Amino acid sequence: MMRSLFLFIEQSLGPSLATVSAFVYWAAIILLAHRILAPALRLRMDMAAASLRMEERMVMECPHCHRETVVADSQCAFCRQSLATPWDLRVWHFMRLWHQPTWFRWTRWGWDIIGLVVFIALTVAGFVGLRAWTWNGPLQQLFLGVAIFCWVAIGWMIGRVLNIGPGGPIARLRDLVFSFAAAGMLVIAVFFAVESTPVTETVMWRIPIGEGGIAKIEDRALLLPQGMISFEYLQVDHDLIGYHRVIPIAFLGNERLEVKHDPMEEWFLDNLWKHMHGYSERGLSVRSRVEQFLVVPNQEYEVVEREKQVYFRPAAPGQ
Repeated sequence: MMRSLFLFIEQSLGPSLATVSAFVYWAAIILLAHRILAPALRLRMDMAAASLRMEERMVMECPHCHRETVVADSQCAFCRQSLATPWDLRVWHFMRLWHQPTWFRWTRWGWDIIGLVVFIALTVAGFVGLRAWTWNGPLQQLFLGVAIFCWVAIGWMIGRVLNIGPGGPIARLRDLVFSFAAAGMLVIAVFFAVESTPVTETVMWRIPIGEGGIAKIEDRALLLPQGMISFEYLQVDHDLIGYHRVIPIAFLGNERLEVKHDPMEEWFLDNLWKHMHGYSERGLSVRSRVEQFLVVPNQEYEVVEREKQVYFRPAAPGQ
């Protein structure tokens, strides 16, 4: 299902997929930089204004002298005429622009700095965990960009919810609901980004098959009965740490051809064979497997590892 969805997106966008992915990703990076730098700049300006004892005031045009004046004591600062301002406007003005004591300002600044540091730390942890600076293909870049967009939205809305300052409970509840929705989209985008990683494969061996069904392996000839070749290998897995390795052991035909290993690999294999059951109790899975493949003369084949599975296939012409 995932592959079908990814294929649909690739076919829908066509050649423009790379352009769209790059635009979404870098636009999200710019928004993320703004989300980090804007609060830091606002804190700097607030502190500078407080050190200069600058205060915000309400300014209006006097209906008598038609000059812009700071509203103080409901009088014009120039003609000293009375300014008829509604009582609810005066209350709103008092609530928004009241003189904040020093301890309250430092509490608000400290709270904002803590929030900014936590946001930066979580951002760095997410980037390192996802390796968001590298991507495998434009599709993964697109989903990473969407994930960064969602993360910026979450940071902005959570900042509004936890802000010490203006903002009523209804507005904070609304932002909290929207942040949960953005978090759900973030989880989906990260999941798609991980799942959209192109499947990688490793060519472990190339085996030419000559006339008479004779396979050439490391300058040694192996006669194949009825065109059938067997590949014996050791598969080592540890699910907890994500370790996986396939170690070739031998090729089987009319006889058994052991694969040559360097001394370090020989020592590693000997330990695996001797302590196989002990390793299994510690979560390390060691399994011996044999795969059989049907081949035809005058054809070259590849032993390929893909998605923790071993496959046998004809080699592409010209390789």
